[in-house]
Amino acid sequence: MKLRKTVVGLLILLACGAGVFIQQLSEVLNREPYTSSRPSGRYVLQLVQAGNLFIPFRHLGYLQVVDLQNPQRVYRSPLIYSDSLDMRVWESARELSIFGVIFNTETKTYFIQWRDWEPHWLNWFISNTPYGVCSDAEGTCF
Repeated sequence: MKLRKTVVGLLILLACGAGVFIQQLSEVLNREPYTSSRPSGRYVLQLVQAGNLFIPFRHLGYLQVVDLQNPQRVYRSPLIYSDSLDMRVWESARELSIFGVIFNTETKTYFIQWRDWEPHWLNWFISNTPYGVCSDAEGTCF
């Protein structure tokens, strides 16, 4: 009987934890972004702040690119430091970029060029786009 109460209690605790996690993740993914349109008019680059219960004291956010020819598809980057992010966007035929982050519009991938960038465990849930990280050996870091 005691084992049964313990198992039920653990299942309730697990369900509550999963509910909080899903609620917090949904909050981060549905926040109002800062938007920067591009001169070509085809892409919109947005910055979304990600601070919440899981990221209480770090100024992290993610970029998302919306292709206006396919607006239901949003390409989200991994988490990056957003407190000093320069949102001036450069655009070429194959890339959208801000200082330190490039989005390749042909391959639909991000490339992060900060040598002090660190992966975050929430990237498994937030980022829906492949990404690469710079290498000091290749000289691609800022």
